[in-house]
Amino acid sequence: MSDPTPVIDDLREESEELDALVASLSPQEWRLATPAPGWTVAHQIGHLHWTDRAALVAVTDEAGFAALVEQALAAPDRYVDDAAEEAAGQAPAALLVAWRQTRAALDKALR
Repeated sequence: MSDPTPVIDDLREESEELDALVASLSPQEWRLATPAPGWTVAHQIGHLHWTDRAALVAVTDEAGFAALVEQALAAPDRYVDDAAEEAAGQAPAALLVAWRQTRAALDKALR
């Protein structure tokens, strides 16, 4: 088995770079549109937070991950968008804190 550490390091570094880019944005800038139709900066960060949280569950909680899969299968056409929309409704500072905490937990679990 090859060493996954370089990939985990890359994920951490890329996430930290993006964090540095969005951390200083004003609440209005978090609402700016991105190239993804209908998604703002907040949607994008919310999606990353959701993805990291799902990955953390996949790594640490087999039953919890099975439940996430069931939720996705119940609404495959909107599961991802609904999660991004929910996250985008949070205050940017709260979303950023949640993403940071989840990233740190995922990094630890992967290592």
